[in-house]
Amino acid sequence: MALINWGRTFPVDPSTGEVLPVGTEGALDLPTYGNYGGGGYSAGEFGGKLLTASSGRPLSLTRLTKLGSESEDPLDVLDYLFYRHDVASNDVGERYDRAQAKADASLVKSLIKLDASYDPEASFYAGGATLAMIGRIAINDKLHFLSPNLLITAVEDAVGDIQYGLENLPQQELIVALGALFEPTPETGVFTFDFEVETTSVRQEFVEYLALNALNDAVDFGEADDAPLNTGFPVSGVSDYQITFNLLTRDLDLLSVERIV
Repeated sequence: MALINWGRTFPVDPSTGEVLPVGTEGALDLPTYGNYGGGGYSAGEFGGKLLTASSGRPLSLTRLTKLGSESEDPLDVLDYLFYRHDVASNDVGERYDRAQAKADASLVKSLIKLDASYDPEASFYAGGATLAMIGRIAINDKLHFLSPNLLITAVEDAVGDIQYGLENLPQQELIVALGALFEPTPETGVFTFDFEVETTSVRQEFVEYLALNALNDAVDFGEADDAPLNTGFPVSGVSDYQITFNLLTRDLDLLSVERIV
């Protein structure tokens, strides 16, 4: 069963993870997942109506599957976690407030507990969703909803999920994934994904330092070239980063890129 909808995408800002209007220039088009994974994507469509209990609370997986139509049925456990997150986010509105941060943090905690190795697509998407939620919490200065230990655990789990997915996706689907998220380089079999992080205070810069170095430690774990990432701390501003993936070795790397002015 295809779980990632590579042809049904939603645009996001690659710097902040914010969902953008369709057609926004410079946006990154990310695939949706199942019937509930993706920005603004619920019950198999964008803007879809959520089936809930009369109180507005989420239904159990068994109850939702029994009452829902085909498009309302979660396709797997990960899809059900996205459904619960959609319900929690439904009453928040456009503003990113305490309630939305709590919903995002709850999803991160659920994703840590989930063993997504039952399917490479689920594993790959779960890891990406974890990093996306952490990024959204951080950029909105709500990282206190995740303790430092939980943040590190979440990043390590996310990298492990992504690595497992990339190592086990069928070759043809791996090519589709790389074509959707990465850019090819002149070096044979090497693909890159570039992103930037903008901070406006020392506090935000410290959050960037913690989050990006936790990610770097997870990516480089056990490698000889394991070294701290230069995030520019404590000077705030825009920092550029690059994730590389070697198709031949199935190896991920995270690099800081010097900005040329």
